Amino acid sequence: MKGNTLLVLQACALAIFLTGILVSIVTIRQNLGLSAKIRGKKETLSQLAAIKQTRDRHQAALRVFESLSNAAPAALASLGHAAVTNATPEIRERESRNLTAGWTLHQMEVVFSEVELNQIPCFLHMAENERPPWRLVECTLASSRQADGFGRVTLVMEAVGKSGKPDGGRQTADKGGESTVKR
Repeated sequence: MKGNTLLVLQACALAIFLTGILVSIVTIRQNLGLSAKIRGKKETLSQLAAIKQTRDRHQAALRVFESLSNAAPAALASLGHAAVTNATPEIRERESRNLTAGWTLHQMEVVFSEVELNQIPCFLHMAENERPPWRLVECTLASSRQADGFGRVTLVMEAVGKSGKPDGGRQTADKGGESTVKR
């Protein structure tokens, strides 16, 4: 009887040992699958953190823009008259897109015909120093055949401002192709 009891105890111990090995194998397999899921979730979390960081930067920029006393971009016609002598810019709106919370992206085309080319950087500098600033998107220069240093300049400028037209007014072209600002 003692021999049978000892044999049963050994069989039970062997069964428990084999069950432990089987449970360990199943657990290791589950952990491998779960570790891949955890790595994927960690990657997703790091991407979300990067998106949050970008959003926070955008929100900070929006707060800075909203704190500006002049939330509309300056009229390009007045900047053109101030920076460039003997040339009146033709200004046409290319695009206006609503962005967020009442903000609008204005894209304008400014054309100077027969202008002294060395005056254009002054115009760009003045436009860039406005608050909110104008940004140069495209620039096309064509030299004049009549005189050296003169030519036709086509600039595409964009600025972000509160809803409405730049500088709170409408920029239109007169019959002679000259640009004026209506208030």
